[in-house]
Amino acid sequence: MFKLTAAVVISLFAGFVYAQQTPTVQKTETQTTTNATTWHGTLVDARCQATHTENKETTNTDAAGNTTTTKTETKTIECPATMTSTSFELLTPEGRYIRFDDPSNARIVETVKNNKKWAKFLNDHEPLKVQVVGKTNGELIVLESIQ
Repeated sequence: MFKLTAAVVISLFAGFVYAQQTPTVQKTETQTTTNATTWHGTLVDARCQATHTENKETTNTDAAGNTTTTKTETKTIECPATMTSTSFELLTPEGRYIRFDDPSNARIVETVKNNKKWAKFLNDHEPLKVQVVGKTNGELIVLESIQ
């Protein structure tokens, strides 16, 4: 009787073990997609561009001296980036200024220090044409690479 009970219990136990399904582990992969944009333009000093604006007034008087016309013009002076620049903007061919965020400005400073060709351009106050790859964060560029 003991052998019969043991055989039945072992069979039932084996049935329960066999009937259980192995839990499947689902692996989820998170892929980060970046919507990087490429811009071409000239690297300029953001602080200099923001502070140098000119207002001109022109007064015209006719021959009789009766009519005076005043015209006000605002001109933005472009300031090329220099070796002492710490805040940069990209001047696009369309005339649009796009600012970089603070970490991107720090990366540009390091890139300029490590690139002798760029350092020569900036020391000679020549325009530095660059290609920037990054994402926009509001009105700023978050830099991924610069060439």
